[in-house]
Amino acid sequence: MITLSDLHDATLESISLDWAAAVVRVRFKVHGIGATVLEAKDVFELNCPRLLPWGPSNSVNSVELQAQTGCQCLTIEMQSGDVLEISCREVVDLRISE
Repeated sequence: MITLSDLHDATLESISLDWAAAVVRVRFKVHGIGATVLEAKDVFELNCPRLLPWGPSNSVNSVELQAQTGCQCLTIEMQSGDVLEISCREVVDLRISE
């Protein structure tokens, strides 16, 4: 099973938002594992800056999931210094993509 800590140094390939379904899919390329998708359901906020304060990078520094009252907050810190945040009702386990 893949865990959030396995995403350190993974490559962030894409983030997609299905507006009607309120679903965000984040696709990573994980060394030794391959393409991996994390899915957030019932999304009500997505913050996705690409300001590159530490310089350009597609690599993940860390991923954290915090439970808050009535929701979950997924935070992805990039090695570029950008911090992506997804607020949702549920985060589905990581899975290997086909």
